[in-house]
Amino acid sequence: MVSSAVSQLKAGELSKVVLSRLLHITSSQPQNALLLWQQLNRQNPASYNFHLPLAGGTLIGASPELLLRKQGDEILSTPLAGSARRADDSAVDAKLKQALVASSKDQHEHQIVIEAIRRRLGERCLQLTIPDPELLSTPTLWHLATQIHGRVQNPQENALSLACRLHPTPALCGTPYQRAHELIGQLEPFKRGWFGGIVGWCDDEGNGEWVVTIRCGYIQPQQVTLFAGAGIVTDSQPESEWHETSVKLNTMLRALGFMQTQENAS
Repeated sequence: MVSSAVSQLKAGELSKVVLSRLLHITSSQPQNALLLWQQLNRQNPASYNFHLPLAGGTLIGASPELLLRKQGDEILSTPLAGSARRADDSAVDAKLKQALVASSKDQHEHQIVIEAIRRRLGERCLQLTIPDPELLSTPTLWHLATQIHGRVQNPQENALSLACRLHPTPALCGTPYQRAHELIGQLEPFKRGWFGGIVGWCDDEGNGEWVVTIRCGYIQPQQVTLFAGAGIVTDSQPESEWHETSVKLNTMLRALGFMQTQENAS
């Protein structure tokens, strides 16, 4: 999938596409989604953790990505794009962190997302502040992140309608959107379903908070389905993108009690 996408990226058909994979786990014992979510919450206390009962199963996750928060006329969006694995050894971890900051591939991927959000929010905001990217860490990954602050023109704007204006960002689909969406449909051998959507809340005054449904899984009594994706640009290497998705799957795998290593993930 990655090789096919890179060929089309180099042909100039699009700038970025996000490809994903599913991991299906069959359990001999019934899974308790609430207990699993509680474990996920303990392991990822700084993430946006959600537990959403659905027909036939439960969607749970520990998303690190805030799509949009609105309080009064103030909004905040913290898109993530560009990531590197964490290491237990502090010296190695520091080197991985600095390599991410210095990576032209990851910085390029991140800027594609930022520019798309700038265009979409700029039309609705009196003021929009976009600082330089910073680093956000989870137990398994370093991410390039940008905290975008804004003030909406109309205080009656609804958090959900603004979130839907952003979703899906190039961090979830690609750019230009229509071509990226078509390519995902051509290359991915499954439907994403609940994965890569948004989850959150909104009150009757239009305030709310919506996050991207990543680092997540769909829990059924004896079946767990996990999801992870990676942003593909012209410099992407298939093996590196495979390893990136393996690391992202580890958020849920840790909650289940095991993790993939770089060796057995490949």
